[in-house]
Amino acid sequence: MSTRPAGCSTDAARVAQGVEASERIDGRWNASPFDSLMESLDPTRPIVVYVHGNQITASAARQRGLDVYRHLVGCAEDERPIQFVIFSWCSDKVPGLLRDYREKAARTRPVAWQLAWVFDHLPYGSHVGLLGYSYGARVSSGAAHLMAGGSLSGLRYATDCSDCRVKSVRAVFLAAAYDACWNSPRSYHGMALERIDSLLTTINPRDPAMRFYKWVPTEANPPALGGDGPKGLTREQASRVRLLPVANTVGKSHNLYDYLAAPGVMRMAWRRLAFADESLEPQVAGEDTPAEDLAVVVGE
Repeated sequence: MSTRPAGCSTDAARVAQGVEASERIDGRWNASPFDSLMESLDPTRPIVVYVHGNQITASAARQRGLDVYRHLVGCAEDERPIQFVIFSWCSDKVPGLLRDYREKAARTRPVAWQLAWVFDHLPYGSHVGLLGYSYGARVSSGAAHLMAGGSLSGLRYATDCSDCRVKSVRAVFLAAAYDACWNSPRSYHGMALERIDSLLTTINPRDPAMRFYKWVPTEANPPALGGDGPKGLTREQASRVRLLPVANTVGKSHNLYDYLAAPGVMRMAWRRLAFADESLEPQVAGEDTPAEDLAVVVGE
């Protein structure tokens, strides 16, 4: 599904009119009404949503999404079916490297709202595995923050999503390009971990995009979450976060495919995104999701 025709609009009517959806059938993409596609999803099966990074065209979003899907199911440890959704947003390259990075960073704010809007159209009781790469992780974290009732510089999602259609969200972030402190309480994405039950994030301080991320903000020079890991979390928040160091395998690269090929990454991603440790049932009001213990993952 693509919100590219709506640009950076956060007007629900315009997004609804502009959103495009298509389905991969027999090796070809076939246009499908957005509402029909949403209704076809089964809430008792995991819905994995992939959010791409920066400088990706519409066609590249489809191809990379398919490649991510193939890597993910190639590491499956059981035969449970998943429903895989590629979320495509307006990230096409603009002239000037630093200008491009900063402009796209600004776009992730309204695009996070658009992703929250998509989540609000999923079947009631859905189990969502959220896979974000680079700025896609920034969009994903922002959407979770909005879904929990948070605000992004005054931008809120109109509907209270604290008990909305999505029952549970698990996230995997690869090379996350947003401030390392943003998920801490009272920070910019401070409510995201109220909506994300568990988070696995890669850590690679050698990634050039993580090293130079400090130049993206104009008034500070913060470290990137994908380089240093999250900062300022409470003990309870930290108990639901896994850190996966990949500097020795990915090295000085910000290439999606290097992260996908890193040993163990997609195997651990499958376990979380496919809810492989859980038998999914229709939503029960008030049911809690158990937290995981804090750990730095070096292999599973």
